[in-house]
Parts: sequence; structure tokens; C-alpha cells
Amino acid sequence: MSLRLHSRIAGGWAVLAAACLLCLAAVWNGQPLLYPDTPTYLRGAEMGAGKALGGRVAPWLPAEPAPAADAPASTPQAADAARPKGLTSVEDKVVLAGRSVYYGALLYASHLAGSLWLTVALQALCVAYLLQLLMVRLWGLGTRHLLGTVAALGLLTPLAAYTGFLMPDIFAGLGILAMATLAAYWQRLGRADRIALSLLLLFGLCAHASHVVIAAALLGVGLLARLSTRRWKHLPGAAFAVAGACIVAAVAAEWVFNQAVTRAVGAPPLRMPHPMARLVDMGPGTDYLRRNCPRAGYEACAFLANYPTAWDDFLFSTDPNKGAFALADAAGKRRMAAEQLRFVADVVRHDPAGVAAGVAADVLRQLALFRVDIWGYGPRELAMYEGRVPPSLYAGMRASRGAYNPRYNQWLSAATYLSTAAAVLALLWWWRRASSAGALSPAAEPRRFADFLWITLAGIALNALVCASLASSADRFQARVIWLLPFLALSALALAYARRPTETTAAASPPPSLNPSSTTSLQGSAS
Repeated sequence: MSLRLHSRIAGGWAVLAAACLLCLAAVWNGQPLLYPDTPTYLRGAEMGAGKALGGRVAPWLPAEPAPAADAPASTPQAADAARPKGLTSVEDKVVLAGRSVYYGALLYASHLAGSLWLTVALQALCVAYLLQLLMVRLWGLGTRHLLGTVAALGLLTPLAAYTGFLMPDIFAGLGILAMATLAAYWQRLGRADRIALSLLLLFGLCAHASHVVIAAALLGVGLLARLSTRRWKHLPGAAFAVAGACIVAAVAAEWVFNQAVTRAVGAPPLRMPHPMARLVDMGPGTDYLRRNCPRAGYEACAFLANYPTAWDDFLFSTDPNKGAFALADAAGKRRMAAEQLRFVADVVRHDPAGVAAGVAADVLRQLALFRVDIWGYGPRELAMYEGRVPPSLYAGMRASRGAYNPRYNQWLSAATYLSTAAAVLALLWWWRRASSAGALSPAAEPRRFADFLWITLAGIALNALVCASLASSADRFQARVIWLLPFLALSALALAYARRPTETTAAASPPPSLNPSSTTSLQGSAS
């Protein structure tokens, strides 16, 4: 057996082993973790498949039994009252943008194949592939370092929980890692890995609109740094071009979805008024409406008595004393969505200092908010799924370890805060050690790792900026990427203490070029 084939087989087994470790959280729970938006993603893809195939698709929910012959006739009003309520209504031509049909297609394909566990397995393989590429093939650390790091991240950070989470959140962190890898290691990546990273990035961007904004901001920051400072001029333009092409392709995919919805239901999808909800919650929006309604003519004026209200209540609550968007009829929802940009401009003109201070405070708060709150279902949460998921899945949710049990969330949240604090200290130690040793000079190989580190840190910060600005500060938004900090710290420590067989040789000769199948280290031998 050739050395290259042996390396590929060993690498494949390492990826599979790491993926299995990442699935353990969901396995321990008894089923993948769901979120109230999960059925919405899946039903959107199901509707698209039904339109494309003329209705010949396997349904997500089983058909309701036909009424008995002697049962009283149901009136249209009774049928409407019995129908599960939601924000979307094809009959009323209300389809929401922001729930990616592409991620929904992954869920629906798993459903058609027989199990939603297939989505968990694919997400785990994506994470494992990227970590193995970085740790083993690019940094030259051994498989034991990879598996040890994955196990630590699975136990002490939200990584495994988000891998088993049937939402696109895991692709936020993977998108940041993919962009950092392309930028820092472009010359050392083979064609196959460049293609794989590009496809992973593209799917991640198609999976959620916030990922596109984060990637575009990260690309903009990188281009600005490359053009304006000598420190970053060495970053390859080809990597920026690939990232830009993925962003353009993701925007084009969203346009295709919009056109398909318009043709299918007769109206374009609605973009939920997150900025409007955020400004009402923050205060300046409420103050503006109180001073200018009904003269301003905004649809939001109809719910003035409910303000101030939390941003998520504004959007989703059907409580007549809290909600707004969900309470509006179809025409009202459409007007509210169409008015949001004008509303933002008016509120900024009304109170620019208040808006700036509120956004800045939210961004700072978001950086420190990353409790794990996706694990577990109480009575209120379970009620949100009843009638929206198949009975067998609902029964599994009720029987899962997370049902009625917040302890895992509490334990993992505490572990996440402790591991993140330790990661910050470890990275500061690594940076001081590397700087004092002259290891970060332009000719030194650790410089590539430093580039990778800074790009990833910028992605984490931009995630907080985008989520807090466009929605609001919430634990789930930052928890989805916070595992990147302990990953960077564990990798830096492993690289610092990796055995180097010939320090003088490594310092005197340029590192060899790696192809995707090589396991030779540029910073040390595989251990």
C-alpha cells in the first residue's frame, strides 16, 4: 500500500471517529435537538418539492383521518380555528424570507431518506473534515490531538450540541473557519480541498441570511486590511475572489428562491421586520411612534399600546398585549415588512445618539452572552411543536433526556464560560510567547497560524455585531460560534508543545509544500 493511500485511509478514519464524537450529545439526548423554526424550514422545502413535482412528495405530517360519516359537518370557521396558527399562510400569500429553503432541503432529504439523524451525521462530517484538515494536514498535529480536541470541545463548549441541532447555526462557525483557512493557507491547499471548502462555505451562506452578512463584512475587512496595511498584503487575492464568488452565489440563490415563491403564491416572500422590532425594543422606536402615530402612517401604529415590547414578542407573540407582527393580518404584515427601512431611517433621524448607544450596548452585551439554551423542552416549548411535527417525533421529544430537564443547559453553559475564559488566557500566553521568540516574523511559519487566528477572531466579533444590530443580543446567536475560541486555544497550545525533531533544520530550511493527502507538518511532525 502506497504512503499516500495509507494517509488517505488514516485521514478518513480520523474524520469518521471525530464525527462520531460530535454526534454523542444528540445520541445521549435520544434524538436530534429541535427548535421551533425547524418544522418551518422543512415544510418550506416540502412545499417547494410539492410544487416542482406536482404534489407527488412524501408528506412531513401524516394526513388527518377522514371524519366519520355521522360526524357533524365542520364549518369553515371551525376548520380555521382548528388549523395550527403560524406566521406563514400560503392562502394569504404570506411566505417569510429568512428560513432558508436550502437548509430545509437538507432536512427534507433526510426525512425522505428515513431519518433526521442523517442531517446530524452530515453536519458532524463537515465539522470533522474541517478540523482534521486544519489540525492534522495543515498544522501537522497527530490524530490523537484531533480526537482529544474534539472530545474536549464536545464536553466543554456548545460544539456537539450545535452539531446535533437541526438548525443552520453550526454553519456560522464553519463559514468563518472556511474563510480563514482559504485566506491563510491558500497556497498549501490542494485543488480538492479548495473545492470542498468553497462548497462548504457556499452551503453555509445559503443556509442563513445572517451568514451572508457576516461573510461579506469579513471579506470587506480583509480587503481593507490587505489594501491599506503592509501586514496583510501577503494574503492571496484568489482566496478573496473565491469568498466573494460564494457570497454572490448565495445572494443569487436567495433571488432564485424569491422568484420561485412569487410565481408559486403570487407574491414575493416577506422579510421579517427585525430592525423595526429591535428599535421598538431598544426604546427610540417606541418614543418615535408615540410622538408621531397615527400621523406617521406606519402599520406598527396599530399596536402602539403594546410598546415597549421585547423584539421577539413584537415579531412572534400572539398575546394581544405584547405582539405586533404576528397579530397583524396578511395585508398588515406585508405593509410592516415594506415599511421597515423607512422606519429605521426615521428613527435614526429622530434619535441618532439613542440608536447608536443602544446598538453599541447590544454588541458589547452580545459578545458576553453565550449561554446554552437550545437543550430541553418544557411544557411551553413542547406546546409549540404539537401538531407541527409527526407524532412519533413528538413522542421522542417528550421522552428525550432534555425534556423537562434544564440541568444540561446549565452545566454546559457554566463549562462554556469557563472554557472560554481559559481560552482567552491561553491565547494571550501563546501570543506573548510567540512574539518574544520572534516566531511571528513574516518568514516564520507560525505567522500563518497567527493570520488564521486573527481572521477567525474577526469573524467571532462580526457575528456579534451583525446579530446584535439586525436582531438583538441573544445567547443562541453567539453560542453558535463561541466554540471557535477554545478550538484556537487548544490548537495553539498543541502547536507550542508539539515535538520538533530538528529545530535547527526547521529554522534553516523552508517548510515543504503540502498537498491534501500529506501529513507532514510545517510546524512540527505529527505525533
